[in-house]
Amino acid sequence: MNDSTHESTVPTAVRILAAAEEVFAESGYAGARVDEIARRAGVNKAMLYYHVGDKAALYGGVLRTYFQLLAGKLADALAGSEDPRERLRRLQVAFADTAIVHPHFPQIMLREIAAGGANLPLEALQGMGRFMSATREVVEDGCARGVFRADVEPLLTHVMVVGSVVFAANGLRLLTRLAEAGVATPEVPYDLPEIARLANDIILNGITSEGVTS
Repeated sequence: MNDSTHESTVPTAVRILAAAEEVFAESGYAGARVDEIARRAGVNKAMLYYHVGDKAALYGGVLRTYFQLLAGKLADALAGSEDPRERLRRLQVAFADTAIVHPHFPQIMLREIAAGGANLPLEALQGMGRFMSATREVVEDGCARGVFRADVEPLLTHVMVVGSVVFAANGLRLLTRLAEAGVATPEVPYDLPEIARLANDIILNGITSEGVTS
């Protein structure tokens, strides 16, 4: 974060939020220290507060960046098809693509899931609600068309769609750590979007009506 060329070409607020994302992922909201965020961003605390704000503002800024990107990717994904199966696939891959751009965010979300969203600001909770609604609309449309079973639960489907991406992203990080420690692990020849597609195939095979094929 302290490379002089990097600092001269990246806007200060962007640099600060990138550093904040790293620190929040590593330490959680409670454990994150503004001093450490400022150090990694290559600024002093006064500059950090001027450009972004206090720790709550930093956390909100990190979450806002993620949810805005995800909202755009989901809108593009859902606009590209009328097939409920394909829409559900695209929705899941959109989550994976967003995690590629912000690789620390699955860690943040896993921490928040474990804490019941205790540190999530209202804006983030509202964003999560909109994404849950998007999954519900796809599932309800699929049920109405007879593509999905009539008893499919939209919320649990959403948990599987999002949870598989979040868990897989963190699982890949764990595999890297195990390899560094010299522990033999199965080779995973997939990137995160491909893992999302494979997980989605498993989900679809569980909710597609008998006789309907992809």
